[in-house]
Amino acid sequence: MSEMISNDIRNVRARIIFAWLFVIYIYFFLNHSLLSQLKSPVLIYPGSDNAYWLIHLLQIPRFIFNHPALALSFDVIITTSCIITIFVPSQKVFTRITILGTWLFYMLYCTAAGKHYAQIGFLIPVVAFWVINAEKFELSWEAVRYWVCFLYASAGMYKIYYGGVFHADNMVNILQQMNADWLLFHTNGFQQHVIMWLMTHKFIAQSFFILAVAIDLAMIVGFFTKRFDRFLLAGLLLFHTGNYFLLHISFIEQSLIFAPFLPWHLIDNYFQSDLPHD
Repeated sequence: MSEMISNDIRNVRARIIFAWLFVIYIYFFLNHSLLSQLKSPVLIYPGSDNAYWLIHLLQIPRFIFNHPALALSFDVIITTSCIITIFVPSQKVFTRITILGTWLFYMLYCTAAGKHYAQIGFLIPVVAFWVINAEKFELSWEAVRYWVCFLYASAGMYKIYYGGVFHADNMVNILQQMNADWLLFHTNGFQQHVIMWLMTHKFIAQSFFILAVAIDLAMIVGFFTKRFDRFLLAGLLLFHTGNYFLLHISFIEQSLIFAPFLPWHLIDNYFQSDLPHD
């Protein structure tokens, strides 16, 4: 593969990933969750994350949220930079503004909500595009893939560590906790019947939890081969679809984490001939 072709491949992927990211920002906008749309956010629990402590010691959240015009400017800058990166993926400045802005947006968003959200999928793949050189990008893209594999595999190990797979009532308890409010406003329908049925059949419910752990642990395979990436991708889709249906956890933000497991050799070949060379 020549250097020119490699650069084209990087640009193809940049256009797709940042277009995907822009759709996620539209999702935040539609849910009134951009910084300029948040009202009087209060820090409740920053946790022990040093990055959060740093931005609060610098009073960045307070300064941005106390100046609505600045919050709006932040939203405009980050989304505009994202659009520019879609159309001009070979430049550094707006790509890096988008990456840094996205990570800062996440920390500010979590600060406003008072918790660390687990939906971090839109943060990870974009990091690979920090570099412009095709050879370095290839290494960073591989690193992102391994990062995703580690993220899910460690989650599966943690579920075993805290004993969730060994308690027969574990999934029933999760269903009850996550659906306590939802069931008050949804007293009929197929989804409600399925959730209620699972709450009364703890063996079947716990089997779903064990399946989720198995999908998490299956990501270990990704450390050794890419041959089964299509199956890992299918497992991730099944995992997050189940979370959405049973626990109402949206995976729009998380969806970008699927990117490293897409059939990029087919995508690259399809788009590459239509893109101008840099």
